[in-house]
Amino acid sequence: MNLEGLKSFIENQTWTFAKTYADRAPHEYIVRHKCAGDDVEFMAMVDYISENGITMYFWNHPNKYIFVDGRQYWVMKDSDDDPSIVINRANLEEYKLSIVWKGEERSSANS
Repeated sequence: MNLEGLKSFIENQTWTFAKTYADRAPHEYIVRHKCAGDDVEFMAMVDYISENGITMYFWNHPNKYIFVDGRQYWVMKDSDDDPSIVINRANLEEYKLSIVWKGEERSSANS
């Protein structure tokens, strides 16, 4: 999947607001096997994030993140064949982003 294919996939989804973290980490998500399109497209986005994302930490948990059109995207999964893999996204204007990289903390606004 290239960036244009990724954007098309993103636009075709119905994103669900995550109520659980609404007050401290507002974001939306889509779930594998419950999203628009087929599983191949969903997993292509998962692979795109894995291959092109930068590693950042959320509560000491490393994860890969990509940034597309004012939003950050990341994947939550237990394994590659996990049927409940979730792709999350957060609006950068609403989500305080702090990057820890090489032991140095930087705000995304200064990157």
